[in-house]
Amino acid sequence: MKNSKLSRKAKIILCILCMIFGAGFIIGALIVMYNVEKSDGIMTLYYLMDILGAIGLFVGFGFLYSLYKERQQKKSLSVREITMIGIMSAISVVLYYFAKFNLPFFPPWLDIQVSEIPALITGFAYGPYAGSLVLIVRFFIKLPATMTAGVGEFGDLVLGLILVLFSSILYTRKRTFKSALLGLILGVLCSTIGACIINWLVLIPAYINIAGFPMTALVGMLSYMGNVTESNFMLFYIFVGVLPFNLFRYILVVVVTIILYKKTHLLLNYLTSYDRKKSKKSETNFEEKNK
Repeated sequence: MKNSKLSRKAKIILCILCMIFGAGFIIGALIVMYNVEKSDGIMTLYYLMDILGAIGLFVGFGFLYSLYKERQQKKSLSVREITMIGIMSAISVVLYYFAKFNLPFFPPWLDIQVSEIPALITGFAYGPYAGSLVLIVRFFIKLPATMTAGVGEFGDLVLGLILVLFSSILYTRKRTFKSALLGLILGVLCSTIGACIINWLVLIPAYINIAGFPMTALVGMLSYMGNVTESNFMLFYIFVGVLPFNLFRYILVVVVTIILYKKTHLLLNYLTSYDRKKSKKSETNFEEKNK
C-alpha cells in the first residue's frame, strides 16, 4: 500500500500558499476597512476576510510545524513534550490572568504581564514551535473570558509568537547562554517593532470597529500625555505609549527568563538530549524491524 502522507515538497508548497492566502485576506480586510464606506455588508465582509485570513495563517503554521518536526526526525510529540507543554501552558494562563499590573505613565489599558516566560522556556527546551503551542493554548483558554472581543488576546498572541520564535530559533541552533541572550535581544526588538505596526494597522482599528470602543474615550484616557486629539492620537499612542511600554515589558520578561535560564539550563539540556537519544533509538529499532 502506498504511503498516503504528503511529501516534504508538497508541505512546503502548501505552507507558502496558506501563508500568502492568510496574509492576503488580512491585508485585504484592512484595505476594505480604510478605503470603503462602512455599512453592515462591508463590516460582514471585513469580519469574513479576517476569519479566512486567520485560518490560512494557522494552517500555514501547522504545515510549518510539521516540517520542523520532520527535520528534527520526530514523527509526533513525545509524552515528555506534551506534558511539558501542558504544564507550561497552565502556568502561562495563571500568569496571564493574575500576574499583571498597570503603571501610571502608560495608557491604562496596557497591562504589564510576563506570561510569555513559560513559552520561552518551552521554546528553549523543545524548539520554537513547541513554545508557540504554549501561547496558542493560552490564547484559546483566555478567549471565552475576553473583555475586548478577542482583540487584546489576538494582539498578545501575535506579539508573543514573534518573541518566542525569534528568541528560541537562535538558541536551538546553538545551545549556549550567548545564543540565548542574542535570541532574546532579537526577540525583544522584533516584538517591540511589531507592536508598533500591529497597534497602528490592526489593534486600534479593531478596538474601535469590533470591540466598540469610541475614539473619544481612547483620546480621553491619553489626556495625561498632553494635547491629544483624534488627529494626533495615533502618533502619541504609538511613540509615547506602545513603544516604551512594550520595550519595558519585554525587557522585564527577558530579565526574568535569563534568571530562570541560569537555574534551569542544565535541566533543559538533559531533557532535550534525553529526547534526542530516545528518538534516535526508536528510529534504529524501527529500521532493524523493517530490514
